[in-house]
Amino acid sequence: MISISCKTSKASIYFRPVVPLLFSMISGIAAGSQFSGHGVCACLIAFVFLCLILYCLYKNRSVIFIPPLLFFALGYLSIQPWMAPKFPSHHIIHFKDDHSWKITGIIDTPVATYSHRQKFILRTETLEGNNKPFPVIGRIRLTVSGNGPKLLIGDRIVFFGRIKSIRNFNNPGGFDYKRYMAFRKVYGTAYVSAQKLTLLKRNSETGISVIIADARRKISDLIDKTGQGAEQGVLKALIVGDRNSISKDLKQAFNRAGIGHLLAISGLHIGIVATGAFLFFKYLLSHIKFLLRHAWTKKGAVVLSVIPVFIYGLLSGMSPSTQRALIMVTVFLTAFLFEREHDPMNTLAVAALLILVVHPPSLFSISFQLSFTAVFAILYGLSRVQNPWQSDSSGIKKPKRIKAATKLFYFFMVSFFAILGTMPLAMFYFNQISLVGLLANFFIVPLIGFVVVPLGLLAVFLYPLTVSVALGCLKAGAFVLTQAIGVINFFADLPFAAVKTVTPSYFEICCFYVLLWAILNLRYVSVKTPAGQDKVPGEENKVPGKRFIQKPAAIVVLLAMLALSADACFWLNNRFWHDDLRVTMIDVGHGSAALLELPEGYNILIDGGGFSDNSVFDIGARIIAPFLWRKKIKTIDTLVLSHPNSDHLNGLIYIAEHFNVKNVWTNNEVANTFGYKKFMETIKKNKIHMPEYKEIAGIHHINGVCIDIFYPQVDFIEKRKKETWRNLNNNSLVLKASFGTNSFLFPGDIQTRAEYELAAIAGDKLKSTVLLAPHHGSKTSSSKMFIDKVNPEVIIVSSGWKSRFGFPHPSVLKRYKEKGCRILGTARNGAVSMSTDGQTLMINPTITGI
Repeated sequence: MISISCKTSKASIYFRPVVPLLFSMISGIAAGSQFSGHGVCACLIAFVFLCLILYCLYKNRSVIFIPPLLFFALGYLSIQPWMAPKFPSHHIIHFKDDHSWKITGIIDTPVATYSHRQKFILRTETLEGNNKPFPVIGRIRLTVSGNGPKLLIGDRIVFFGRIKSIRNFNNPGGFDYKRYMAFRKVYGTAYVSAQKLTLLKRNSETGISVIIADARRKISDLIDKTGQGAEQGVLKALIVGDRNSISKDLKQAFNRAGIGHLLAISGLHIGIVATGAFLFFKYLLSHIKFLLRHAWTKKGAVVLSVIPVFIYGLLSGMSPSTQRALIMVTVFLTAFLFEREHDPMNTLAVAALLILVVHPPSLFSISFQLSFTAVFAILYGLSRVQNPWQSDSSGIKKPKRIKAATKLFYFFMVSFFAILGTMPLAMFYFNQISLVGLLANFFIVPLIGFVVVPLGLLAVFLYPLTVSVALGCLKAGAFVLTQAIGVINFFADLPFAAVKTVTPSYFEICCFYVLLWAILNLRYVSVKTPAGQDKVPGEENKVPGKRFIQKPAAIVVLLAMLALSADACFWLNNRFWHDDLRVTMIDVGHGSAALLELPEGYNILIDGGGFSDNSVFDIGARIIAPFLWRKKIKTIDTLVLSHPNSDHLNGLIYIAEHFNVKNVWTNNEVANTFGYKKFMETIKKNKIHMPEYKEIAGIHHINGVCIDIFYPQVDFIEKRKKETWRNLNNNSLVLKASFGTNSFLFPGDIQTRAEYELAAIAGDKLKSTVLLAPHHGSKTSSSKMFIDKVNPEVIIVSSGWKSRFGFPHPSVLKRYKEKGCRILGTARNGAVSMSTDGQTLMINPTITGI
């Protein structure tokens, strides 16, 4: 640590010396992630600050403000290898998207196994094309589908496949998956069927990571022997940090009950290991006379306790929460060893700083943010509250009921501050808060934390000695866990257990924490003045023992409330008081989804995109819903399904389940698919109004916007029996939204035959300012006649990047260009946002300059 020479009045920020340096480094990392590519300049600045510190120390001058500036520069530099990497010529990033390769590599991470799928990170070794192999470096994420050999970390494999670029769904404020993978040093993806993959060699590498992975696998296999049930997956999460075996429904139950934090290995687990190891080694060393004579028993136990703590940390996967707990426990044990006073807040800062020094991208990890925020909220919150049973009397033994009440009070306060402190982050990342979390934690934490986890950890350390006893411990833990899961499901099934929330902005999150800090510092009890001493300056007029309002904190409360009120007015105006029409073509990859925000807050969602299997990736849950929540939208007044193909339908299922959907418009055509059946079940379950198609065909006037449903004809189902060209695509519901002189046409997936029939029915009414290209720009659509009838100024193509279907087709793009249309595509431009006041049209693609 740099010694800092400064006056006492100026050194208050170094009361906890690591804290200001930590915040400086965090600020530098954040700045480096947003404004990357200036590493040389940052190096020069860091060098200058370092020279200034050395000069000031030599001259014995104050350097109070220079170390934070140095750490800011170091933080900026530390993130640059991830934000602005430099790749050698043989890196796999130079061989993406062009053609297939014969790829050889070694599995670099534990394999996540799902239903008929295995996912892992592959460290590539060679590529081969035209029978000419050559060495490469770099990591890719590989998905193996189908039934094949069970793959393990360290296995060398070979397969034929195409390395694809990692792409984002480019919607405003959306999750940056490309950056997330770059933080893991992964720069490509590949997919292969199990039949086309060959296992060359098992355990082709040796090393600590392979040994640890093998130990984790053996413990997981032992857990599987405890029986069949949901508790096996939870036991794996609690003991070895593997959450892949927990079902989606059970994870949701944990989160709705507000106890999802128990599935992350953290201070509870590490504390149990440290305590058990300390007591064991203390007992063991107490039988050594030499240590007893020199009073080294406890200190020796402390030193030895660090070993099993680190072993368990490695075994559990070293998540950010585990790293934080590991460092804090180690610092605590070190302070005990050297008989120094332990400051938990400074220790927390040390843990965060060390993690960021080793791996700066950890700052952007949800686990890192939730873990440190929860512990900080607990430490700071407990320091600001007073135990109602606390007494000034000293030397008087407290009754057992007072002791029990005190423990219960602090138990609730720990849960309360953890939940309150992480609530904005839970809303930001998961859009959900639990209303029963405080009560559920009261019942579940003792069962899992003080029974299941100790039994599981005991099994881990007994496993090398006796497998049968270790299995017995696991079975006992599984039995208790089964009862706990029953209680969890009871809380989760309560209709009011949890609520979905909109996404708070960064400004709102900051206001919340400022307000929370001010409230915790709002009141205080004046300190009694000892006899014979003067009162504290500034407190001469205060009566001892009386509660006073702390004026600075009260002012901060007022300012924070004013800021939140102004923010509420902004969003009310943005959501309900605007008088323009806003249309957003959402980037959903291959598929289509459009949001219409009508004047006065009426919302229409036309299609929702979707993959063929929502269990693989749910567009509704991962793309559409977060996009709506960021706009503070929880109600969809009208949900429109153009036709029941998966790339238009499947994303709507989640919306119908979790949003307040008032109406569903569809052409009532039935599809024999799981997605359509699920959609209909959801509509029935949530009692959503879905009129017959004949009731909605025609013109609707909603808040000044004209919605005209042109197609299909009301009797199309009868005609379909005789005319085979009337398939799902050609029966798409065609809708036009007009506001003033501007209009938007949504033709679904109609093809040429349907385009001609539509033109005959609608005639000149088809003319529109903006056209969503029919069928994603397929060559079977966008006929010259149809383009002439619509006569659009702007064309938007909703399709995936380098679509395997060849969308949009070059001939279609050529026809639009010959017409003089401006062409935008979600694959190239991301989401396209448009707004009109009825006269002018504003167009804002998410990605420009392409």
